[in-house]
Amino acid sequence: MRPLRDRVGRAGEEAALAYLREHGFRILARDWRSRIGQIDIVAEDGETLVLVEVKARRGTSFGVPQEAVDARKQHKLRMLLEVYRSDTHRQRQPCRIDVVGLLLDDSLAVTSVEHIPDAVHGD
Repeated sequence: MRPLRDRVGRAGEEAALAYLREHGFRILARDWRSRIGQIDIVAEDGETLVLVEVKARRGTSFGVPQEAVDARKQHKLRMLLEVYRSDTHRQRQPCRIDVVGLLLDDSLAVTSVEHIPDAVHGD
């Protein structure tokens, strides 16, 4: 059995995928990896390329999930977006970085979803 942290992350990512699909996003990739890191979800919202960072937690004792996307993580996400755009020849496509924060109960069922479009901006 996988550690609880992995199960929470996996459940959060599955719920985020379902949420994004329900809201009209087209999923291009999940767990996309490069030499500098990993992107949880890459999607398109209409004509816009969207990198989606998923944060899931089982409670708020350490704050809401999306608060984990600090300045250092935001910088890394911006770098990952540029690597993805370059690798897939999408440099001219409009883009943004969204964060999806999810709260899960003890059975890993989703109790709350907060989608923050364009959550990460340039340096």
